[in-house]
Amino acid sequence: MAIRTRGTRPGQAVAVLAAAVALAGCAGLLTWWNTDALGPDRFCAGALTSSEAGSVLSGPGRIVQQNLQDWSDPYYAFSCKVQRTNKFLSDDQPSLEAELSFDGADFAWAGSALWKDASAFSYFVGGATGAASETQAWVLLPVGCPGAVRPNSKESEVPVLKVNLTQGRTTPEALARVAMSGARHVADGLGCKDTGALKDPARLQGPAGAPKPTDPANACGIPGFRLPEAALVQGKAEQGTERVTGKESRTRVCSLDLKGPTAPRIDFAVSDDPVVTQGVRQDKAATRERSRTVITCKDGDLYLGMSRNDAYRDLLLDEGMDRASQARTALFEAFANAVTTERGCGTPKS
Repeated sequence: MAIRTRGTRPGQAVAVLAAAVALAGCAGLLTWWNTDALGPDRFCAGALTSSEAGSVLSGPGRIVQQNLQDWSDPYYAFSCKVQRTNKFLSDDQPSLEAELSFDGADFAWAGSALWKDASAFSYFVGGATGAASETQAWVLLPVGCPGAVRPNSKESEVPVLKVNLTQGRTTPEALARVAMSGARHVADGLGCKDTGALKDPARLQGPAGAPKPTDPANACGIPGFRLPEAALVQGKAEQGTERVTGKESRTRVCSLDLKGPTAPRIDFAVSDDPVVTQGVRQDKAATRERSRTVITCKDGDLYLGMSRNDAYRDLLLDEGMDRASQARTALFEAFANAVTTERGCGTPKS
């Protein structure tokens, strides 16, 4: 008995083909919406490569540029935001913002509300001057860039490339690479001549271990550095713990978390990085509040800085204006004298 086969009707063939085309189209849209396939190679007017952006903006979705300012009229300005978007996730996706700003060369240790926990950052070793954490990074640009001069500019301010990562985290190394690329782009826009100051760091130096109890006779690991009695308040600000960055970087930061119900904190910074010391020297009032200075040592200039969080300042003010002023002065002098003795420097001048 012969076996009969049924042919495919023309209408069925068209339907199958249409379905295949639809599926392919959907797959293409899914790929477009949910990956970086066929996306741009660079973002932010060329300041950031797609691979650099992808290394810090993790997760599914597509990286898109949200906004960009990159112009020189009447003076150079730069800011850019890129974000990973996803058609199928309602949660906020990670975004990366890079911006040129003008601040004091020691802005990162001056107690800014936006740049906290300085001892948690990893500082550049070799190459450019900067630091990075899992969510922030900054790079100081060379002093004397022609484009940095602008209306109402202050001698105390230097150009800084800042990077902020929101709704996500990455490695300090990845964020440092992003910051370096942005810094070079901005340096070109500002007409900086000393581009050698923006070499990639050889490595990053992070905190030297976990926080540990403060040695009352050698706070921050500095021989002879004792917190003066005027700086302590019984039951409110007592000896606590400290965290110090490693010794390989030219900049070292120590955070003292005092024991007290309001979590008072004091940050100390020491740097012999010329970009930092030259930048701070531009500020003629650098020592007015007795919390920062640049002194001359046998090996060159040395920056010393101190900042206090709001909780510590407030509790000292509660003790009275005279007590607060006395505590601030005594604390900085104790710190500065211990550092200068250790390093063989002259006496700090107010």
